[in-house]
Amino acid sequence: MRTLCTLLCAALASAELVKIPLQGEMKIESRSNKPLKEVMLSGKVFAGEALKLGLKYAPSVTAVPKVPITDFMNAQYYGPVSIGTPEQEFKVIYDTGSSNLWVPGANCSGCVHKKYNSSASSSYVYNGTAFSILYGSGAVRGVCDEDTVTFGGIKVQKQVFAETTAEPGLPWVVGRFDGILGMGWVEISVNGITPVFFSMMQQKLVDAGQFSFYLSAQAWPHKKTSELALGGVNTDHYTGSFSYVPISKDGYWQIHTDSLAIGNETVHSHFDSVVDSGTSLLAFPLATAVKINSKLGCIDAGIECVFEACPDFAKLPNMTVTLAGKPYVLTGEDY
Repeated sequence: MRTLCTLLCAALASAELVKIPLQGEMKIESRSNKPLKEVMLSGKVFAGEALKLGLKYAPSVTAVPKVPITDFMNAQYYGPVSIGTPEQEFKVIYDTGSSNLWVPGANCSGCVHKKYNSSASSSYVYNGTAFSILYGSGAVRGVCDEDTVTFGGIKVQKQVFAETTAEPGLPWVVGRFDGILGMGWVEISVNGITPVFFSMMQQKLVDAGQFSFYLSAQAWPHKKTSELALGGVNTDHYTGSFSYVPISKDGYWQIHTDSLAIGNETVHSHFDSVVDSGTSLLAFPLATAVKINSKLGCIDAGIECVFEACPDFAKLPNMTVTLAGKPYVLTGEDY
């Protein structure tokens, strides 16, 4: 049975565990130069984020939409991956909500980030298959290649990936990352391409089919650096043991959630959730979000609820998420 443990970790550490530092950023700003309080109370702070999530998990999309950009908060976690021989290094987001690897190509029109040059790689193999993928933040188009991908010091041979030729949309311009490395299942991979981590397992490059994230509130280069571990879990970052939750559907890291409670009241029961390292919000159906927000003392501003002033975390009710019969309690400070 395919399983996902909480926080995408596994119970046993690998002797050959690969640890990859992650760089994290948080930016709080108002690009319109309006006071943040005014922007927050406008009801549009997370409107763009809601649309992004809807697009990302929609059953099908046939056209590239225009996606509004949030002007309040932007959180990014990214790390290195190298492609080719000699290695060409890129910064990518490790995204459990998608399954493909792509970076800007040499012929990418308007791309501002580092570009992959296939002619400079002795291990490059022509593929030529057209590539197109839609994310919540926008779409990219390009062509597939085959080359050696080095990830956490591990060389994955003959990995198919995409080099983009077009990246329409402001998010790709302002993002600090060059591309995306998807860590979801092959079921949601464009063109049925084997995801990089699955290639690692097939080529027996990791001791176990496990990976884990440690996301720290302290940004690089402080001691508590965020980290992605391949082939197990870094025991330096936890105590105790893990609990496992079965995957309810192949594709996303999708799991069944028993219930969600605010304080002593259950607000939603028996639903599936997606654990997505490429999304920075807790997203719920509108009716559930309204129930949650009504108990937090915030001001209703359309599809979202915001506080006029920073609340006293100690006075906020606990949020309890129950997975596989086990409750996980988040305090006001946690969420």
